[in-house]
Amino acid sequence: MHIAVCDDNVKFLNNFEAQLKMFDVVESINLFSNLDTFLFSVDGGRRYDAVFMDISWGENPLGIDAASELHKLSPHTKVIFVTGHVETFSQQIFLNDANLSGLLAKPVDTGILQANLQKVAQGLSFGTQPALFIKKKSLSIPAHEIIYIESQNHTVLIHTEKETVTVYETLKTVLDALPKGFFQCHKSFVVNMSQIRRFQTADILMKNGKTIPVSRKKYTATRNNYLQFMGGVPL
Repeated sequence: MHIAVCDDNVKFLNNFEAQLKMFDVVESINLFSNLDTFLFSVDGGRRYDAVFMDISWGENPLGIDAASELHKLSPHTKVIFVTGHVETFSQQIFLNDANLSGLLAKPVDTGILQANLQKVAQGLSFGTQPALFIKKKSLSIPAHEIIYIESQNHTVLIHTEKETVTVYETLKTVLDALPKGFFQCHKSFVVNMSQIRRFQTADILMKNGKTIPVSRKKYTATRNNYLQFMGGVPL
């Protein structure tokens, strides 16, 4: 896995590089203390599997804007935001387009870093993506293609990137068959947490623009589960 780390604190860069070198999955590490230099390297054709991006550069959350620019240049590169101020930026990170994979708090916990690296590595492994399998229909849908799942009357609608598949099952049966990364945010809705763009006052905006309701009782649990999914940092 080819990694870039962007942070204006040189001491953090060196310490974090040492943490990353502990893992065999990491093949190369490039360090950047200047965002323009980093974006210039990507614009010049350098590709990274994942970028650990500091949010705060001086007094400004420039990392969020840089991640948006990276998304234009290399949409498949995963972004893992790193910050010492999780509560300050937990909402802002969803405002711009980015291939967001995680959120880490400084100082970075080695175990949580490992979980984030494994998550990226799993996504890079061709043919190993988990899938939803429905026995009654002999149906297999790659989990990463599912945006959300909806219960209507006695059917379940599985909304993917390309189509909506209808199955005659209970929502609980489908939820139990799903791999990790899905959460029931409402009695009638299950969301793919990797497809969430941001949390709003009473609902969730998905990456495809669809708004999914969140029940009042499940809002805090849904949000905390999502933050844990993104990097183990519940609020």
